[in-house]
Amino acid sequence: MKSKLWNRNFILAVVGMVISAAGDVGLTVALGVVVFQQTGSTMLTAVFGALSIIPRIILPLIIGPIVDRRNPLKVLVRNEIILAILFFATAIITIFWGFNYTLYLVFSLLLSCFGVISQIASSSVIPQIMEKEHYMRGYAVINVIYPLCSVLFSPVALFLFDKFGMPIILIAYGITTLIDAALESRIKVDFAFIKAKKTSIKEYGQDLASAFRYLREDKAILAVYFAFTLIMLSDCSTSVLMYPYFNTNPLLTNDHYALMLSIRSAGYLVGGLLHYVIKIPDNKRFMIAIFVYFCFILLEGPLYLMPFGFLCATRFILGILGMNSANIRSSSIQARVPATQRAKVNALFSIMTSAATFVGGLLVGALGEVFPYWTIQIGFQGFYLVAILFLILPKRFGVKKLYNFVTAKPEANSVTA
Repeated sequence: MKSKLWNRNFILAVVGMVISAAGDVGLTVALGVVVFQQTGSTMLTAVFGALSIIPRIILPLIIGPIVDRRNPLKVLVRNEIILAILFFATAIITIFWGFNYTLYLVFSLLLSCFGVISQIASSSVIPQIMEKEHYMRGYAVINVIYPLCSVLFSPVALFLFDKFGMPIILIAYGITTLIDAALESRIKVDFAFIKAKKTSIKEYGQDLASAFRYLREDKAILAVYFAFTLIMLSDCSTSVLMYPYFNTNPLLTNDHYALMLSIRSAGYLVGGLLHYVIKIPDNKRFMIAIFVYFCFILLEGPLYLMPFGFLCATRFILGILGMNSANIRSSSIQARVPATQRAKVNALFSIMTSAATFVGGLLVGALGEVFPYWTIQIGFQGFYLVAILFLILPKRFGVKKLYNFVTAKPEANSVTA
């Protein structure tokens, strides 16, 4: 009997993620705005963002092996409930004591800790509610959820923040997180994981060592991981400086910033829909990914030199291209990695990219106090270029074969750990 993508479990997961993403959009936008508004410093804003990344550098090594030995759905649901309690508690504190930089640093660190658990558990749940032949279309749907919510809710979030302040954003996200957990708890799948009543330190170490061994043997995935570590480093010049650029430019306002976010997310949405509707031939995915990478370098470099209209146009184009590139990368890797290794391998990727974001964020924040934003932006695109030329393109790493995996015969793409 032919399987279908839109089964009961997939629908529950997608609806839950849409509701959760709607709240997350509001929180992300509001946090970025409130910290810079209250401090007026790119350095303090960068420190805020960088410190929240620390748990993503440390925790995945601890959480990955644990999730691989637990039912990932149960881990995810319990964690979402804890997150909701955290949002409500922070909202109450803010109502009575107002904004406090140190308080929000602690909140951000806790949010990041529990976010790591949700991310790793989710990365094990999602591939197991789909058949491999549906990975490309399934990830196209999942990858488009956050951009869609960003288009719809970024302006709403800024409006609510301006009218009611941070507490209403926190309360709203707490409610959406509880709804997400309730829907996810209804998913019925016999999840694959390492079944063990008790995990000793020795077994934990062996599990972790097996993930390192797996990556060492799979040069293609390792090359992609290192490449995207450099790419995430290059992206810090955009993520850290974007709001300060809008805030300090006399011709731009928060409304312009919200419009730009919505346009960029609309690009992601269009890209995801195209990827869902149009099947890319197996042997063309690598070529398309390379084209997208070079487009990013050419269009991201002069970002802070563009007129607002042209900036929005490039955000839209890169949104379309970036969504397709992300879908190719994520579906290719998840199709290859076995379920019993998935949480650990994904955790290592999270550590690498989070470390790059931590270092890059602090570096960009410090440079932003001294140098014009446009010089930093152009300079950081050099990391992107190095990643493509020395890690993605060389044939010896086999990235082309990884990206061009054969959907009809997924077993041919497996690598023994």
